[in-house]
Amino acid sequence: MKFLPILSLLTRYPFLRVSARFLAEEIKDLKQAFEQFPDTIDAGKLIVSSAIEGEKCERDFEEGDILCIYCENKNCTECKDVGKFEDCNLCLKCFENCKLEYYRTLYEELKLKAKLAILTYLSSRIIVSMLDDWVRLRYAVNEADYYSMLLDKESNPAVRFVARDLGIILKGWNVHVTSYVKASSRIRSDEWRLVNRRVIRGFVKTDRRDLIRIIKEILREKLSEKVHVEDLKEIFESKIKDLKRVSSKKKKVELDLGEVDINCFPPCMKEILSELQMGMNVPHSARFALTSFLINIGMKTDDIIKLFSTAPDFDEEKTRYQVEHIAGERGKGVEYTSPSCDTMRTYQNCISDCGVKHPLIFYKNCKSKKFKARKNKVGQ
Repeated sequence: MKFLPILSLLTRYPFLRVSARFLAEEIKDLKQAFEQFPDTIDAGKLIVSSAIEGEKCERDFEEGDILCIYCENKNCTECKDVGKFEDCNLCLKCFENCKLEYYRTLYEELKLKAKLAILTYLSSRIIVSMLDDWVRLRYAVNEADYYSMLLDKESNPAVRFVARDLGIILKGWNVHVTSYVKASSRIRSDEWRLVNRRVIRGFVKTDRRDLIRIIKEILREKLSEKVHVEDLKEIFESKIKDLKRVSSKKKKVELDLGEVDINCFPPCMKEILSELQMGMNVPHSARFALTSFLINIGMKTDDIIKLFSTAPDFDEEKTRYQVEHIAGERGKGVEYTSPSCDTMRTYQNCISDCGVKHPLIFYKNCKSKKFKARKNKVGQ
């Protein structure tokens, strides 16, 4: 019963590298497989469409686990780590040599479910690679969120196996410093800074919850990469015309900032704005910084709300409330001032040394230089 122990896991997590080994056994021609199972393209398209709209796309499957955890037959391999996967090197011999007796019809059904799930996943990756970059980035955020929620319900061996498959080096729940830094570099929170963590012999002290968060970040990066399958484009091209139209309309909010000069924005604010426009999930501290900055330089509330419409978790009602509160239009009626450079550094929102103490000073200095340049030009 080849691959039997892991089939249900592949159905839930088709992004696993193990999927390629399984698919190579089951499918000889990928193009023919998509033609045989066209519903997988439609399912992949639905996943992408949900990401564009900022919605979650639930998938229907039965919960399961790695059968090795409960299996008493350890003759499938000489590996002593069968079922634990803490030090697993992903040789997969235990799965390929599975000797567990199982109902043939149920085995074939499990194989088919895994195959369809992987084809659906591949469809979604191919489709987002054919659309605008911001769609791919939003898709990556959406799917990483979805899979991390699934992992919350998994057994400990299953979580560890997914982590190992993604290249995360583990010792118990502790994560090797190289894997930790790779994932935490995009998490702008003090608790994730390496200096605030205990490191023991190259491993950062983490727990199950932390590991799932790390998996989420590494998976988001993996899913944001383009896939190039030129010989399959013809199959997908005709089916995604409507998605291209929708994504083009939502592509970017035109930056009609009135008298606000985006060219005078400090690098930190340009970076946050760029991430928003690409559909990335910007942390709360960065959103507050950008919102208060835009309010301070005179941008209108409605225009600020439009800028946030490309965020993957955009909720107009909540966004309006938060923006109006920062603008002093709600609550105590006090307009918030954007954070200083020191505060931006504290929350890891600063990306370069601009030689000023506050983003507003950078903006005002730039505007002043431009005004003087125009004045001197007129006087010549």
